[in-house]
Amino acid sequence: MNRNYALLLAGALVFGTVTAGCGAKPQETADGKTGQAGGAQTEKPRDPIELVFYSTSGDFDENGFNKTFGDKIKAKFPHVTPKFIALTKDTALDKLMTTGQTIDILFNSIGQTSETLLNYKMEYDISDMVKKSNYDLSRLEPVTLDIQRQIANGGIYGLPVFTTTLALYYNKDLFDKFGVAYPKDGMTWEDTYELARKMSRTDGQLQYKGLGISFSHTSLLNSKSLPYVDVKTNKAAFSTDGFKNVFETLTKFYEIQNNEVNKDTVSYTKQLQSFDKDQTTAMFLALSTLGSVRFKEGLNWDVVSYPVYKDQPNVGPQSYPTYFYINNASKLKDDAFSVISYLTTDEFQQHLATNGIFPILKNRDAMKSYGSDIPFMKNKNTQSFLPKQFAPAAPVSKYQSIAFNNLNNAYNAVLLKEKDVNTALREQEEKTNKDIEAQLAK
Repeated sequence: MNRNYALLLAGALVFGTVTAGCGAKPQETADGKTGQAGGAQTEKPRDPIELVFYSTSGDFDENGFNKTFGDKIKAKFPHVTPKFIALTKDTALDKLMTTGQTIDILFNSIGQTSETLLNYKMEYDISDMVKKSNYDLSRLEPVTLDIQRQIANGGIYGLPVFTTTLALYYNKDLFDKFGVAYPKDGMTWEDTYELARKMSRTDGQLQYKGLGISFSHTSLLNSKSLPYVDVKTNKAAFSTDGFKNVFETLTKFYEIQNNEVNKDTVSYTKQLQSFDKDQTTAMFLALSTLGSVRFKEGLNWDVVSYPVYKDQPNVGPQSYPTYFYINNASKLKDDAFSVISYLTTDEFQQHLATNGIFPILKNRDAMKSYGSDIPFMKNKNTQSFLPKQFAPAAPVSKYQSIAFNNLNNAYNAVLLKEKDVNTALREQEEKTNKDIEAQLAK
């Protein structure tokens, strides 16, 4: 499996065994609960089928997919052979669509949904299947359903299977070195700023930074639920007061003496390296899944909850779910629905949680054992990875990727002191609007 999973969206995959129901053993039903398989009558063997899975995330190779999903699916549904098409330069989605390659189930994060599922017109409303099977949607984290209702105009195209969000990591050794108290759960942005200021310093020949930030993720999953693009007007929303506040909340950390960046250190990759490899950055704001796959050895780290706004003390960042979608061209829709329903059961969600992937259920019981099968996660503050309350999902535009790239340019320009905040946001908003207009004209 590709161990860079967390860099994009989601979690570590060293998987244990999950019991698959058969015969008269307990089985999980469409509502995710355990029931008793029925009686003395033996069910007639099903005709074998192959279900083809595909994702553009690049987070899984074939082995990783099978350890995470395929082996469990095969054990639960003996007649199903899961086939995974790994992403390579020869298996890009446009090439697969051109050649007529069968794809039964597409799974992608919400951030990739517009450019894949919707762009290639693969969407299929599973609302009738949900109703027919008595699938209990109330078991799922509500915000993940809100997202689906939005993009499917009240329907539902896919079921969420796992998620990620944001957290604040810190290097315990650096805090010990400088005699500063560790970060705590529930800190405000103001608290975090003061802590970053205290930890930004020079010591001998070394410069220590207080905080690094994954801007792409923190802006996308902002706690104010602000979108990049107004979905009603298809105009960029960078210049709104709310978005400007979110932007400035992040950029001001790089105005702290000794926490500045330059062209060589401004990138996400370099800031992450400064935290976990060089160990010269005290704290790092990034995806919650980063810890379970990246920080394995040589870093004495822990984690606390993502900073909150004073006026929203109980609201965390947004959820960033990955959905499993049934392709409208699939000829095996009923089987595909049975499979993706199973992936949301208590049984399978527990399997994900113990191995470092965040469950999607409203009931957080599975989180009690999060990362328990990963040795280096022992004694970590794992309950801080997910907020007690997710922020509402921001409206998702099909032009989000255009806005994202331009906003990132504005961010870098401010950090490198090439532009002030107002100028950078205004220029990139104008560019985004022109780029969207060009897309609309096609």
